[in-house]
Amino acid sequence: MKRLNLNKKGLSVVIGYVLLMAISIVMSLLVYQWIKTYVPKEALACSDGTSLFIKSVSYNCDSRILQITLKNNGKFGIDGYFIYASNKEGDELATIDLSSNLQTSSDKEKAIKLSANSIRFVGLENPALENFLLPGNSQANSFSIPAEYGTLKKIEIVPTRIQESDNQKRTVSCSDSKVSEVLTCSTN
Repeated sequence: MKRLNLNKKGLSVVIGYVLLMAISIVMSLLVYQWIKTYVPKEALACSDGTSLFIKSVSYNCDSRILQITLKNNGKFGIDGYFIYASNKEGDELATIDLSSNLQTSSDKEKAIKLSANSIRFVGLENPALENFLLPGNSQANSFSIPAEYGTLKKIEIVPTRIQESDNQKRTVSCSDSKVSEVLTCSTN
């Protein structure tokens, strides 16, 4: 009888290890499924055919005013844009955010600062309208450049759109449609 009890004791230790392993595997699967919900499935991207063109640009070094006219030459409406500048020759990436220096624009249309570094096209008749700059339309904006930025050498503009994803409207940066322009300094 003692011999039979010893075998049972060894068997209970093995059963304990098997249960411990099974519980560990189940817990890891539950944690994996929970963490998987935090990772986005697919990055939002702008529709092909989204394009913004710098129709004209004027930079006056004396008055430190930058005037740009943007034209939507794509197939879809554009909601706004990010604007960055560089004050060094040969910089590949413009890093100075100009959105906080936006001045008022025309009477019929205006651009407003949407967030910390985005400018949004808004119509006075219907400010809630999304993707306001329709294909073929243009918008002019002026920026007052602070002296601490130095003389600007280049600007980069990245269009944005409002798109629906999972029944939610989201602002999408169209980095594939980024446009840049080398600035020449004019004086009064």
